[in-house]
Amino acid sequence: MKLALNYTEVIKGELNLGSINLMMAFQVNCPGCFIHGFPVLKELQTYYGNKLSCIALSTAFEDFQINTEENAKLLVNTGELVGETLKAQEAGHLNWESSTLSVPVLIDEVINQSVLQKSEFIESIIINMLDRTTTSPLEQGNMRASLYNYFSQLPQCGKTFAANLMRGTPSFFLFTDPWKS
Repeated sequence: MKLALNYTEVIKGELNLGSINLMMAFQVNCPGCFIHGFPVLKELQTYYGNKLSCIALSTAFEDFQINTEENAKLLVNTGELVGETLKAQEAGHLNWESSTLSVPVLIDEVINQSVLQKSEFIESIIINMLDRTTTSPLEQGNMRASLYNYFSQLPQCGKTFAANLMRGTPSFFLFTDPWKS
């Protein structure tokens, strides 16, 4: 499997991938991303130094009115938190400082349900996720149907989030091969 990375913009830093790369997908309205995800990312970046290229991807699979490109830019540029993440900070559950954000931040391309359900998109996931030499046509068909049904429940979603079948945030991807867009 190759990471299927589709982003619209790099809002902090430059995207300079190395031979070993780690991407963390997060949502701005995800307290767990800030309580657990970003500290782990920073710790790994510190431990491995220039041996590991780290990036963060702001995505959305829920709370679309909060998990926006605008709020991701506010986070990066001013450190401003929103939604449940802000409530968690106000309750003392996290201590966020934008200076702790030391990796390039990319914005996931958000796509609507009609794109999610296109046969080309679903087929690209199957090709990327399954070994077609060992997966029967029946299993492939079942996966197509499952993906179509799952995507029918989403009004929209981050394309990278959907294409890599992420189950939530934070999600981490360690990759060496160039990604496919």
